[in-house]
Amino acid sequence: MADVISDWQYQPLFVLWLAIAVDSLWRWPQSTHPLTLMRYLVLQMGRKVVPSSNYGPSQHYISGTLAALVLLAPLIICLAILVYMAQYPVFFEAVILVALLDFGYQRQQYKKVLASVGRNKKSLAREMVQTITARQCNSLTDIGVAKAAIESLWLKFLYLYCGVIFYFVVAGPIGALIYRLLLLTSWQWHHRTPEMALFAKPVRKLVYLLTLPPAAIGGLITLLISRPLKGVRAIKRSPLKDKTSLLLALLGGVLNVKLGGPAIYANKKFRYPRVGGGNEVKYSHMLLAQSTVTHAMIAVSAFASLVLLTMATTL
Repeated sequence: MADVISDWQYQPLFVLWLAIAVDSLWRWPQSTHPLTLMRYLVLQMGRKVVPSSNYGPSQHYISGTLAALVLLAPLIICLAILVYMAQYPVFFEAVILVALLDFGYQRQQYKKVLASVGRNKKSLAREMVQTITARQCNSLTDIGVAKAAIESLWLKFLYLYCGVIFYFVVAGPIGALIYRLLLLTSWQWHHRTPEMALFAKPVRKLVYLLTLPPAAIGGLITLLISRPLKGVRAIKRSPLKDKTSLLLALLGGVLNVKLGGPAIYANKKFRYPRVGGGNEVKYSHMLLAQSTVTHAMIAVSAFASLVLLTMATTL
């Protein structure tokens, strides 16, 4: 057993298990979390270098690309050198992955929304859901709060949890770091903010491509462990075939509820199509969504562990 633990081929598997366990059992305080500082730096960088509306689209694209490179590349290179030169790189790999796999905060905030909705505290529920979604929540109804919370939990499970694990398995801790920082940058420079619409487009397009594989794998695994026929039917019925609509349709079909619909960003209403099942979201559906995502997390973790174990035994 000691030989297996010390074997470098099995170390990625143990690093993954450690990160998953920490994410399940412990919450890194947001005030001291490394990604909190990165969110602040990314947001400030965007505000300082975004061109005015007088400049053409190409200037916005160039500025957004250079801003992301100047901010993220030095950090990524320094951490890569640190891991490469360390006597015990597995220690730094574990710290990096624990910091990147911060889906526990999303689940914690979802539970707070769930508790507020259950106690019929509408104002508090709106405040809590605002911490996990970019849309404006001050005018949401009870159904709107529930839908926003479910959609946020589901999409962040696919993009954050599945995404970090996928790129850790495929490209190691530095690959997961690059993905997570690009995802963070895309979320901070939200494309629905008018001044960021063009500036954030290069990063957004890259993140869109990077999220396709983990979202597809996470969605497929969720289908297999829940109600695949209902999920597939809902996907086929979706009026739009973009990635977000299909993913929401999948979960909506599994839960048999309507997801999507109008959302307000930066005081502007965007009319997205309603997808999924035929029922309006209720409190019980929030509990079912939480259970579905939890089971999907376990299945994704088991699948990633099996892949790493297979890679270790065949090398």
